[in-house]
Amino acid sequence: MKIKAIRSALPKTAMSAQTVADYIGADAEFVSKKVGAANRYMLGPDETGTDLSQQACDNLFRDTDLKPENVELLIVVTQTPDYAIPHNSALLQARLNLPTTCAAFDISLGCSGYVYAMSICKGLMAAQNITNAVLVTCDPYSKIMDKHDRGTMAVFGDAASASWLSADDGAEMGLANMGTDGSFAEHLIIKSGGAVNPVMSIHQDSPSEFDKDDARLHMYGRGIFEFVMKNVPLSIQAALDINDVTRDDIDYFALHQGSLYMLNLLARRAKIPAEKLLYNIQNYGNTVSSSVPMLLETLIAEGKATPGTKVLVSGFGVGLSWATNVVSF
Repeated sequence: MKIKAIRSALPKTAMSAQTVADYIGADAEFVSKKVGAANRYMLGPDETGTDLSQQACDNLFRDTDLKPENVELLIVVTQTPDYAIPHNSALLQARLNLPTTCAAFDISLGCSGYVYAMSICKGLMAAQNITNAVLVTCDPYSKIMDKHDRGTMAVFGDAASASWLSADDGAEMGLANMGTDGSFAEHLIIKSGGAVNPVMSIHQDSPSEFDKDDARLHMYGRGIFEFVMKNVPLSIQAALDINDVTRDDIDYFALHQGSLYMLNLLARRAKIPAEKLLYNIQNYGNTVSSSVPMLLETLIAEGKATPGTKVLVSGFGVGLSWATNVVSF
């Protein structure tokens, strides 16, 4: 499996650091300098993740030779689907008019999801002799956040990406280092709506009335920060080792854009040269599962992903989980 092309899509509504700061009662400089998100985009009230995913896929079909009728596998990485049931990939398959023979499913992972999903695609394509797949990422956290919550509103933005994965030519993916520590699960959580706190079940005579605070995304930033600093440098080293490369062999490091402060400290902990670290948080905020593919898209568009270029990709977050790999162009 190889990455042949990547395209992304953004909502129409841009949101400045000052607007976000006004919502959360913070200084705009905190949002733009420490978090690093000088700008980001948010879905409107009548827009969904499937709408944005469709735009990313339409951009992919428009700009490449891939035709909808040739797609054999569709995977959507999202933890914020349009509905609890059915899965977003089914909705997207119908909208894109992909063949009914196309396998389609969602992966419920956030910030580590793209790197995880690449390995899943690789294995499934090999097992089923699949030639063309589309891997979509879209986690519009604007749909699950309280706009006055400093911990989440200062960080996240909405975006979608669509990657053409081919058995023919393109950038090759190596072996991934992946892991999970579920003891940190409550550091990024929505407490209501699942089986623990269901909206409706056979044991209830009427739908539950939730505490409003339990219906939104909760993030314990300090705990996640400590988790990242402990585990991601080790994952980066492990990925280098299993792919038989060194830091000097890596031309660029495409790390999940958690926050500018986190990125810079992580780079120092993982001994990543500053000139090799890629950034897009200043333009888009933390776009969850879309941050890594959007970094790769920009690298390709700027002509920096020439033959022989190696990029280390690493995603980390909800679960809490991590995944790191090496992509060779």
